[in-house]
Amino acid sequence: MDWLKDAMREKGLEPQTTARAPLRSKLLSKADRMLAELDSYSTEAELDGNGVKFWWGEKSVNGQRRLVMRDGGKVVDGSVTYVENTLDAVREGIAAMRDIIANSTAEQWAEAEAARRKQ
Repeated sequence: MDWLKDAMREKGLEPQTTARAPLRSKLLSKADRMLAELDSYSTEAELDGNGVKFWWGEKSVNGQRRLVMRDGGKVVDGSVTYVENTLDAVREGIAAMRDIIANSTAEQWAEAEAARRKQ
């Protein structure tokens, strides 16, 4: 309904389908969800076969597990790393990623946010 969108813009409202949250806050929330999921696991075998739903690879390669920050199905540039294929190592890796995000600033994420808006 274009008329409604135009009427909203005339009143200073920008129509959008979802709330815009900064990338930093979205990643913090996702990291917390990853850690909560890992707390429900008892062995590294449970890490297998999860696709891109989580921040860890769906299988180990040469005894290592890929970790990567994701938002909206997209990989956060520069966030790929590998850890040992143990539940503890994956948990520690995700916790370290969360700490990096928590200790960063919105300004540090501005470039990544601008790149995502262009896509």
